[in-house]
Amino acid sequence: MDAKIAFWAAALLNMGAVVFFALRGVRAIRDNDIPRHRRSMLTAGALVGAFLVAYVVKVATLGSEDLGTWSQAHRVNLWVHESFVVGMLLSGLGAAVVARRFASSRRVTGDPDDPAADAADLRRHRLAGRIAIGASVLGFVTACGILVGMLARA
Repeated sequence: MDAKIAFWAAALLNMGAVVFFALRGVRAIRDNDIPRHRRSMLTAGALVGAFLVAYVVKVATLGSEDLGTWSQAHRVNLWVHESFVVGMLLSGLGAAVVARRFASSRRVTGDPDDPAADAADLRRHRLAGRIAIGASVLGFVTACGILVGMLARA
């Protein structure tokens, strides 16, 4: 198997794990299990960070893909995928930044003596998180199409 295809196959597994942990985090917050929600989301974020580092190493060692050999449909799928990934990165980062604002609130600590979380921050966090998770799911789906196209060209 070509090294680039092996990299992208591993990246697809990583993206699947990101989606898994993000959805696990959603389930945790619905169960009001804030520590598990936090761990799941931090794990998903760490997997995204690990991919970004691996991608830089991959480009430095193996180079970029030759998009000249890709059909127009596959290039459009790649651009759509990259848009979802950017949306996931920005909204996930936004959710994390907003979460830090209410990290010491009673919503998170469970201590009734701590201040209440700002309702607007909770709404922003929820919206940013939903966008990040939706983008990660769609990013995974489009990544499947990218890998199928790479395998077909191999």
